[in-house]
Parts: sequence; C-alpha cells; structure tokens
Amino acid sequence: MAQLVYRTAQIIDAQLYFDWANDPDTRRQSFNSNPISLETHTAWFTRKLTDANALLLVFFDEMEQAVGQVRFERAPVADMPDEIIIGISVDASQRGKGMATQLIQQGCAACREQWGMVTIHAYIKANNRASMRAFERAGFVLSGESGKFDTPSLLYINSQ
Repeated sequence: MAQLVYRTAQIIDAQLYFDWANDPDTRRQSFNSNPISLETHTAWFTRKLTDANALLLVFFDEMEQAVGQVRFERAPVADMPDEIIIGISVDASQRGKGMATQLIQQGCAACREQWGMVTIHAYIKANNRASMRAFERAGFVLSGESGKFDTPSLLYINSQ
C-alpha cells in the first residue's frame, strides 16, 4: 500500500477540489448529483477554508501526486453533541487501489486531533457498495437507514 501524506487544503487547491467534485462518478454518488458551477464551488471552497467547523484535507502519494480529499463538517444538532460528517473523494486515476480506506483512517485521526474524541458520521447512498466497503474497512459500523437526505442512504458511525 502506498504511503500517503496529507495537509489541510489551501486556496491553491480550489481547482483540484472542483475537478474532483464534478467527476461523473462522484456526482452520481453525491446526494445532490447536479454539476457544480465554478462560481458556486469557489465561493463554497473559500468559505470552508476559514470555517472553524470544517476540516478539508488533501492527500498525496509518495510521488507528491494528489490522490484524494477528505472533508469533515461539524454542525450543531439540537438533541445531541455536534454532528461531524465525513465526505471523501478519490481521484479517478487512483480508484480501485484501496486508497479510500487509508484516506478515511488518516482523515479521522486528523479530525480527532482537531476536535477531540468525537463520533464521526458517514452518510452513504444505499447502492454505493465500494464506499460502504471502504468505510467498514476503516472501522465504521452500520447504524441504520437515514432519512437525512432525499435519497435512501445508510448511516455509518465511527466512535473509536
């Protein structure tokens, strides 16, 4: 398995995140599958870089090639501690190599360095088997079906 390193996202990563976000497979597995405009993305990305409730990480292989991203969003929830949601994408050229599990594990460790021993939630479309396998390998456990989005999804949690 390739050794991956990461850093927090910077403004220079805006185009990279834009390309990953608009990858056809990524859009298909997203809860909102519409393409994202560059203007909308740039405004969102710029906002997230300074948001204390967001953590965006870019991962690189040993050749310093960007291979994917992991994003955490922390949102207040009325009846429980803040919910922390993970989102990930792997570059199309790197899929099928088992990197997603490593991104998830390293990303969760970085999230907990920042926010302490938190429970992390992953919402996955019910037909996204590859994502389910990656999260299960990374220590996430199926909690049940979720009605959080308009599309049937499953909630996986990690409290390690």
